[in-house]
Amino acid sequence: MLNISRNSIRGKVDELKYLSFRMTSSKKAIKIFTYWLLGFFGLLILMLFVPWTQNVRGTGNVTSLLPQHRIQTLQSTIDGRIGEWYVTEGDTVRRGDTLVFLTEIKDAYFDPELLERTQEQITAKEQSSEAYSDKIIAQEEQITQLTRSRDLKLRQLRLKVQSDSLKADAANIEAELSMIQYVRADTLFQQGLVSRFEKEKRWQKLQEANSKSLAALNDYANQQTELASTAAEYGEKIAKTQSELFSAQSNLQDVQSQIAKLRNQLENYRIRRSYYYVQAPQDAFVTKALISGIGENIKEGTPIIELMPLDYELAVEMYVRPVDLPLLSKGQKARVEFDGWPAIVFSGWPNTSFGTFGAEVFAVDNSLSKNGKYRVLLKADQSEEEWPEPLRFGAGANGILLLNEVPVWYEIWRQLNGFPPEYYSNQEVLEKGDKNKGFMNGEKK
Repeated sequence: MLNISRNSIRGKVDELKYLSFRMTSSKKAIKIFTYWLLGFFGLLILMLFVPWTQNVRGTGNVTSLLPQHRIQTLQSTIDGRIGEWYVTEGDTVRRGDTLVFLTEIKDAYFDPELLERTQEQITAKEQSSEAYSDKIIAQEEQITQLTRSRDLKLRQLRLKVQSDSLKADAANIEAELSMIQYVRADTLFQQGLVSRFEKEKRWQKLQEANSKSLAALNDYANQQTELASTAAEYGEKIAKTQSELFSAQSNLQDVQSQIAKLRNQLENYRIRRSYYYVQAPQDAFVTKALISGIGENIKEGTPIIELMPLDYELAVEMYVRPVDLPLLSKGQKARVEFDGWPAIVFSGWPNTSFGTFGAEVFAVDNSLSKNGKYRVLLKADQSEEEWPEPLRFGAGANGILLLNEVPVWYEIWRQLNGFPPEYYSNQEVLEKGDKNKGFMNGEKK
């Protein structure tokens, strides 16, 4: 047809009988083909300069933005037995609604009047505590009275000792005077100036004065001994009373400790009884009963029921390669494609995508996940159309994190050389937010 081969068909076939020969042999057809070929290459060259949005892609699923809004399981706080179910799967419950009733399986809590009996023990201990308190007050008063009596008695004895001391001094002075008078009488008797009778009379007075002095000294010593004995006697009584006081205080502390222990035990019993009723921690939807039947024994910490909160804010957790982690930052814009919602995605041209929804980076994990990638949490972009209302937890999602805009030729060159993509700061993200908005459900934002 193009007369390239050495074996030409010219002259051997009537080319006018065939339409294909007539069209290809026409100069007009060759010109049109040339124009089309040049136009195609020209368009291809122009496409190399079209802006291309670099991006990081990842897959994940739909979850909740806050931990308290995610699916949760309720566990049994105590060992027990399933007594009665108050809900079924699919029910909507409010905070505080009873879900399951448990019965006791431990013999230490079988007594139906356990709380009343424990309260009686507390009352008895409180009465004992009051008795010890009264005893302490009485003993403190007794110590006060003994102290006053001791001080008064010792004051009297000290005065008595002082009086006897003065008497002893007076007796000593009198004895000294009698001695002087006797010596003087004896001298006069030697000179013959006084009679023997006078001398003997002075001697008798001297002996009487010495006797009085010895008696006074003896009374003084006896009073000092009585003073010391009285102080020791009252000291012993006060010490004995103080010992009884300390014993009563110790007993009071012991009783108060037992009361505190019993009150703690009573409160534990009350709290344990409140655990018989498994209640909804928040408004939720009953998704699954993990324990079935009546009378089944369960251990502490056994999952009983699974709840889905009614109030939640959806998010997407997607996983990216470690090599892409430095390109991510909080507040970065992204596009999300959900399973079940038709979408036409051009990753390099978000403005031409259809069926994707706006999002932004809420958090980036600092540790590697079990699948060898880093988890990125995306939340809905409030400046764009809301995410579909029928969207549910666990639905699959594909995320596209938007980076910098470069020409197509640069992106091809980068991919061929294995260079990392370029990225911009959070401020640039905010400035380019409107520029990177795509089509949402067929409408351009």
